[in-house]
This record gives sequence, structure tokens and C-alpha cells, in this order.
Amino acid sequence: MKRFIYAVLSAAIFTSCETSLDVGAASDFEVTTKKTTYAVGEEVIFDVKGSPMMLNFWSGELGNDYGHKEGRIIRPGEIEFSFQCRHNYPNRTGGLMTVWVSTDFNGNRSSFEDVKAATWIEITDRCHLDRTSDPYVSSGIVNVTDLREEGKPMYFAFKYEFDPDKGSTGVIMYINDVLVRAVTDVGPYVFSTDLTNDFLLNPACNADKNPVKSENRGSALIMWPNASTSEHNGVTYTNTKYTEEYFVTSPFEVSKPLDVGPDKPITIKSHSDSRVDSYVHVFSSPGVYKVRFVGMDHSIKEMKETIKELEITVVESND
Repeated sequence: MKRFIYAVLSAAIFTSCETSLDVGAASDFEVTTKKTTYAVGEEVIFDVKGSPMMLNFWSGELGNDYGHKEGRIIRPGEIEFSFQCRHNYPNRTGGLMTVWVSTDFNGNRSSFEDVKAATWIEITDRCHLDRTSDPYVSSGIVNVTDLREEGKPMYFAFKYEFDPDKGSTGVIMYINDVLVRAVTDVGPYVFSTDLTNDFLLNPACNADKNPVKSENRGSALIMWPNASTSEHNGVTYTNTKYTEEYFVTSPFEVSKPLDVGPDKPITIKSHSDSRVDSYVHVFSSPGVYKVRFVGMDHSIKEMKETIKELEITVVESND
């Protein structure tokens, strides 16, 4: 009997709690302004009447536009490339590193023959390379937008040549912080990730180069000539012959539309905050903006929204 009474009481309590957490229509509220036209830099005061549990603000500006709350697709703008490099033993004259770009490479980065078959455009002269410096030096931001081809990926390559006729030893190159990005209206979009993902473990090289001598260590790409004599897989390599090798990046889709993710609201009231009677926003650019205030009321079962929309015109300031 006691068990039965306890079960009935528990069910009653649970039903009562569940009912109390139901939500009907979302709380109504109103948003008004004293006028509809403002100047750039002028405070826009939105007066709020009513108090939903939560209240989000969307200004209609880039990054805070309700119309893009599910996502924003944009075209990439300028394409920028940069890296850091170090010339270890810079006085050694036998080795030389140069920088290249291709848009018709077939993607087989381990094949020296396939790399050589592609069309490569040298961009070394666009980069800042201090060949007399041992410490890392930045290449500077290199604009390669003019080399982009519609519908084709872009590959970057670091080429290292050793010529024994120019010196018995060669500079040791350390390369890191390789960055490929697009300039967009919402800020930079980065295509590159890190050396481990963007480069193979070893470069593509000609037959006279020890294929595992140069390597991707994760922290840096190391490119240097053969030792005076070494052996790999039964083959002997020396530093008496011309060698050529390429560390090639993964492909970067620099001409395709970019998904930069959804715009985000500004939360001006959470469920634990006291009511909001007004909100102030300043527009930094002229235009016509669809401003939205989204009120939300929720229970454990559902959430309901009320949206209030205002059109605000922003003009250039006379100051």
C-alpha cells in the first residue's frame, strides 16, 4: 500500500513539474527607436518593452546578420603566401633554395617526374630571402592572386638544388610557418594547416639524391645536400653530382567559394539576467540595415521565438 501511495505521489509531482516548465506563446515584446535614420558613429538607442527569457541582437552588419545565421558563403579575395626560413651555414655556395607556384600539377607529390612535368612559376623574387642570415627570417606577405586560375588548385613548392661545380658543400635550409590564406570581407581565411599535413615526409628528388636525406620534421622542412657518401636501400649516394628536389604543398582551392560559417548574434539578455529596457549600438558604415531582436522562451521540451525587425538607415556623418 505504501509503495502504491509513493508511486501516485511521485507521478503527481513529476506531472506538476513538467507542466510548470511548459512554454506557451513566446513572451511578446516591442522594440522602438526615436528615428530611423542615423549617422555613422551615432548612438542608436533601441528601447525594449517586455522581457523574454533570452534576447539576441542582430545588427544586419557583416558577421552579425540574421539572414546568414545558417552560414555564409563568400568568394576568396587576395591570396597571400608566407613562410619563415633559415640559411644554416649561409656561406656554403653549392646549394640554392627557390620558391615556385603551379596550377596544373597533377598532385603526385612523391614523383620527381610528375613534379617536373608541371608548369611552375618562380616567385622567389617576390619573397624576402636573406641568404646571409642564419636565424629564421620571414619571407614577408607574398601576394600571388595574379597566379590564381579559376577552378584550379594552387600548389607551392620549395626547390633545392645542389651543384658541386658551385661548391663542395651546400647551405642547409630550414623552412617553417608556411601560411596560405585568402583575404575576405570577414577576415583572413586560412587554407594551410601545418607542415605535417601540408607536406610529405620527404621531397620528390632526382635519382642522384638520397631520397631520405631531406625531411619534414614537423617543426621544419630540412633541405640539404647529400653527405660525402651515404647508403639507402643498397644505393650509394655522394655529394659529387647535381641533385634537385621539391617539397610540394597539398593543393589549396583558392578559387572556390568559401564556407566561413554562420554569423553570430550578440546576446543582450540571458535567462538569468534582469530585464533589458534599452540597447545601444553604433554603426560604422553607411547603409540600410535590417536589425532584428530575437526573443526566446524555452522549457525542457521546446523553445519559441519572437522576432522584431526594424530598418535603420545609416548615412555618412557631416562632422
